[in-house]
Amino acid sequence: MNLRSLRYFLKVAEYGSITRAALGLHITQPSLTQHLRHLEEHFGLALFMRHGRGVMLTEAGKTLRLKAEILIDEIDGLQSQLESAQARPRGTLSIGMPISWSELVTYPVIERFRREFPEVHVKLAVNASEALAQAMNANELQLAVLVETDEQDNFWSKPLVEDELFLLGPAGSKLSALGSISLRDVADYPMILPLNLTMVMRRIDRTLAAAGNTLNPVLETPSTNILPLVARGLGYTILSACALPTEESGAAFEAIPLTDASMTWSIATPKNRPKTAAVSAYEKYLTEQVVESVSSGRWRTAKMRMLSDGVADDDTAEAVAKLRL
Repeated sequence: MNLRSLRYFLKVAEYGSITRAALGLHITQPSLTQHLRHLEEHFGLALFMRHGRGVMLTEAGKTLRLKAEILIDEIDGLQSQLESAQARPRGTLSIGMPISWSELVTYPVIERFRREFPEVHVKLAVNASEALAQAMNANELQLAVLVETDEQDNFWSKPLVEDELFLLGPAGSKLSALGSISLRDVADYPMILPLNLTMVMRRIDRTLAAAGNTLNPVLETPSTNILPLVARGLGYTILSACALPTEESGAAFEAIPLTDASMTWSIATPKNRPKTAAVSAYEKYLTEQVVESVSSGRWRTAKMRMLSDGVADDDTAEAVAKLRL
């Protein structure tokens, strides 16, 4: 069995006629018939039933058609990826990055990428993970950094970095005296939550529900309103470490880490689009920037997931090797 025979098989299945398929493939009918016979001999099953108007698939043939279409698509996509890997990045790069990553990761990566590949037109979306996932599903993005990608069947994803989650309260709330807090105890605090629950908050909800507990929301509002309301003492919220307000924000807060919850960021790419040279280059720079931020201590609450899980890919391994030199 070879790929050519599978392609010929799919063409016959499409036309429902060996004669018409041979014309479409620009080969002789006996040659096409021989390929089909070799396939049937290989599997030991009849793949077609002959009738007066042509041929139709048997049940085995229908199964092979489904699998062969997937296999041929994968092979064709691999060919495009290999060709792209040899080419210099060009064209348009559409990427989605988390709001909280802007200063620490996104801006340095974009600056480096534009310096190295000025001919690439970059479209940068900075938004919440849920919005970026929707944009990816709409074929608007070629790469995005997302959380909780287990729920997304349309993406290839690889865990990149794990970050701590914090309970954030107003200054004077005495949170700091606790040092840390469990999810179960968070349920005792009045919470200010985003109108549309984030993937992380939905996971926290499920975890608490499994233990017979629940959060205590007293306010739901667009995400941009949450910090000012917390600062005014109207409630508490949960944020990742890199999203915590800085001293430059002008408002005073107290924050403590959750002992039994964290969030994992993954690099996601759509399954239905081949990875271009521009996407591969951006992914490499992104990985190197995250590794540098974590290793240098500037992102002190995070740890590399691919490294801790023992499944570091070539980009991550190369980035770590550079830091060790």
